[in-house]
Amino acid sequence: MKKLLFIISVLFFYGCNTNPDYKANLELAKKWVQVFENGDIELWKEIMSEDLRDQAPLYGMGEVDYATSQQIAEFYINSYTDVKFNDPMWLPGIDTGTMTLDGSVRAYGVWTGKSKSTGRTFTLPSYHNFDFADGKIVYTGEYFDATGMTNAVGPVDRKVVIATLKVKSGNYEKVKEMLDSEDGLPTTRAYDGCTHLEATFNEENNTYFIIEYWESFDKYNAYLDWRLNDDPSGIAGELSKYLVGGSNGLVPHTNNIGYKFY
Repeated sequence: MKKLLFIISVLFFYGCNTNPDYKANLELAKKWVQVFENGDIELWKEIMSEDLRDQAPLYGMGEVDYATSQQIAEFYINSYTDVKFNDPMWLPGIDTGTMTLDGSVRAYGVWTGKSKSTGRTFTLPSYHNFDFADGKIVYTGEYFDATGMTNAVGPVDRKVVIATLKVKSGNYEKVKEMLDSEDGLPTTRAYDGCTHLEATFNEENNTYFIIEYWESFDKYNAYLDWRLNDDPSGIAGELSKYLVGGSNGLVPHTNNIGYKFY
């Protein structure tokens, strides 16, 4: 009886400690690192499942799909050079329900690299986790301070435009809906030369503040000319209906100087 119990215990221990496909999955995770170290987007496409779910590091993005994850990967590849994942610690992952090894992979390390546009460098501790299916990565999570990284390598001087929109009383929700629509601020953000933007509304004076960061004021002026004259959505004209003074209710403040990030 004791011998039987011993055999059962050994089998139970062995069953709980097997790690299906871990070695193969670990190699896939290491290839994911190589994508960014070597700037190889084709390798990214090779190892990522089209059913991918990716917990993006950028604040507020949450989980994104294959196409969006690819865009993020291309952004890093196109923006940074001399990228290295230093002192990696690779660990097997577990099924949180059964607390048994499940073939997933986790990694801790420190990313370093340099911005191609500014030449400034970054050092960034990070954590990553990977899930797999059918020889592909189906889930990945990146946990690091992406905003801090962008600020660390960003230009010493930014071209800042502050646009104010004086909104007619009672029309905040309508203006917000238009700015948040695909033809609104997302289009502004995607325009050539816009690096990022922020928007907020002051309830006391019914004024929207849009803070935009551009590579140059020339690029902003090109955007503004397009928005007012060639934009097929015509959103600027529609928006003016809800502003005090019509089109005069939108005032862009450009040619700002003395930028400094604290």
